[in-house]
Amino acid sequence: MGLEVAKDEVVEEQGVRGVLLPLGENEVELLQPVRGGTGVARFLERRGPSLHHLCLRTDDIRAELARLRALGVALIDEEPRYGLAGEIAFLHPRSMHGVLVELAEAADRRAAPAKGFDRVACRVADYGAAKRRWSEVAGLEERARFGLPGRGLTIGQFPIGQALLELIAPDGPDSPLARTIAEEGERALPALAVEVADLGAEIARYRAAGIALPGPEPGRLPGSRRTAIPAERAFGVSVQLIQYAAD
Repeated sequence: MGLEVAKDEVVEEQGVRGVLLPLGENEVELLQPVRGGTGVARFLERRGPSLHHLCLRTDDIRAELARLRALGVALIDEEPRYGLAGEIAFLHPRSMHGVLVELAEAADRRAAPAKGFDRVACRVADYGAAKRRWSEVAGLEERARFGLPGRGLTIGQFPIGQALLELIAPDGPDSPLARTIAEEGERALPALAVEVADLGAEIARYRAAGIALPGPEPGRLPGSRRTAIPAERAFGVSVQLIQYAAD
């Protein structure tokens, strides 16, 4: 993907080696356990390589923790601790519809102006409850909501920076997604979407590097085209490449 390493460090307290790779206003964080018995090691044993958590930047992590505690949000970290992204704290997934959410305050790093992620997505059992919780925790407001009746889905889109958080919910108890959630639970989807200027050129570049990508196919939005780096070639996270039609 042409990303450059901004930070590569072993955080002994957490038992992980972490690598940060800036992508516009966002960052990709890679985590590798350096010993057994840690949270990341147990996650890999249980799920294999996949999306581990989502991180939200804050200017005042202590004030945020106090605010969330008053809202009744379950916290893993009552106080901030050192992490790769600065001072960090994790919210418990049971309060975030199965998603492990990290807060990070970094005094020496600010968001880049360029767009990073196009979207990330979470599957949720109760769309209304998840919408309220993300509004309480991160101030996100619904921009659009639409259904895919043929697939039994309701999808809501929430701007967060220049990206979108999508909440994907079953539209009824007979939806295939409802059965999946009943069996496996709510969670962030192991997928990441990135906008590219020239999809054909990107596909050619990846193929030249030995990564087989399918040709472009129509995207969800009119005029868009997409392809995807398969999860097995991207450490358990499918990376979608999307090109939008020029305005």
